Amino acid sequence: MKKHLIYLILLISIWSCKKDNITVQEPEPEPRTKDSVSLISVLFEAKYNAGKITKDISGIISGDEIKVLIPDFANNKKFVASFITHNARITVNDTIQISGTTATDFSKPVLYKLTSEKGTTKTYKFLLKNFTGIPILHLSTEGGNDIVSKDVYLNGSLIVNTNTLYEQAKTTIPLQVKGRGNSTWGMEKKPYRLKFTDKTPMLGMPTAKNWVLLANYSDKTLLRTSTAFEFGTKIGADFTPQGRPVELVLNGKYKGSYFLTSQVEVNENRVNIPELKKSNTSAEEITGGYLLEQDERRDEPNRFETEKRKLPFTIKSPEDITPAQFTYIKNYMQQTEDAIFSEDFADPEKGYNKYINTESFINWFIVQEIMKNQDAKVFSSIFYYKNRGGKLGLGPLWDFDLAAGNVDYSDARYSTGWWIKDGPWFSRLFQDPNFSAKVKARWNALKNKEIKDITASIDQNAAYINLSQRKNFEEWKILDKKVWPNPVAYGTYSAEVAQLKTWLSARITWLDVEINKF
Repeated sequence: MKKHLIYLILLISIWSCKKDNITVQEPEPEPRTKDSVSLISVLFEAKYNAGKITKDISGIISGDEIKVLIPDFANNKKFVASFITHNARITVNDTIQISGTTATDFSKPVLYKLTSEKGTTKTYKFLLKNFTGIPILHLSTEGGNDIVSKDVYLNGSLIVNTNTLYEQAKTTIPLQVKGRGNSTWGMEKKPYRLKFTDKTPMLGMPTAKNWVLLANYSDKTLLRTSTAFEFGTKIGADFTPQGRPVELVLNGKYKGSYFLTSQVEVNENRVNIPELKKSNTSAEEITGGYLLEQDERRDEPNRFETEKRKLPFTIKSPEDITPAQFTYIKNYMQQTEDAIFSEDFADPEKGYNKYINTESFINWFIVQEIMKNQDAKVFSSIFYYKNRGGKLGLGPLWDFDLAAGNVDYSDARYSTGWWIKDGPWFSRLFQDPNFSAKVKARWNALKNKEIKDITASIDQNAAYINLSQRKNFEEWKILDKKVWPNPVAYGTYSAEVAQLKTWLSARITWLDVEINKF
């Protein structure tokens, strides 16, 4: 009993010692909230932007970018934004922005800098676009006069709204304007020729005075010419023009979705060959440069035709050609045709190779044959150039509204069958196995990338102009009507684009089989 009592006393003593040494843990402090800033909402309220918008427009915030689309085509760029931020004030170029008060010029992308009291910052890029989001050209004539002639220029001016897509140093441009085109001038939606007072770069395209606005009225995809130009550029077809989809507002009235592109001319940024002057008469100088068009209309003063195939050529440059220069280029074209149809035409030294740039001809052929361009077989817009001291080349590409099946009066409507290959000079060139082999090699070098990418490019470009085409066909209600020379009216824009892709896919498949038979 005594022994048990001693054990009990010892246990109590040990427990008491442990209790005295217990460490009480302090609760962990709450973590400090990290200093952060953010933009919660952006709104353009009609009450703060009177005369510019009639209802509130919400901005879309995605990552570090803010986008606002103003539905009107008026060239309004100065707006008051209302906004809500988290833990921040906003500055633009060190100027504090007050919600619902500060008017900001959104002509170019604006950087919204958010800053907290503790100095934490975040920057948003603010993009404001008008109408459909693509560039808008505001074209005005003196007195608001209508453009009724292809021959007489009217004085006017152009205001360029890039919609933040391009750098544009000069946005107000004095110019002259007139109509252009042949069959297209007779259509309701008119094409135009612009002549700037001074050379000016346009929407990221190089400096020039002369520009063209293509209406694409009968091409309801609005994409045939741009598709051909884009493909031609990728494969290096000589002097392929650049172009930009734009909205045209003429004397304050919306005219539709247009394609702004280069005038075909000799220029360091267009057909880059020497501009022949009257004084260029030496044996070397007189060899170039020349720009010619094969044109069955035969309505230009400086023209001639070849003897064997009676091909009509118009001299586009030089415009003020001397008799000696005229004689030189006429003789050169005849010598070229004579060589093509000679008995030893395939001889690399005596035949056509002496006169033509074969690679240039092949690139041009591939673009035109894929597109099965109605006019490019023999009729018009078949441009040739001759550089100084060089051979004859084909280019630039031009005029694809009657291409890719958009014609109802010839076999160019169908995705199968040769077209350009059966033209007067090409039909002979293909009788040379070496020329055919070069076409085959070039085709196979392109087909898995550049040719394959054509339909994907159409999808991308159709998406880019999606809002634009909607406005265009609200203005021109023709989707369910056949416009000359449409073989079929497909009823909707998406159906037109789908048909173009289907036609081109079938065309490329047919050509791949046939070319690989060479």
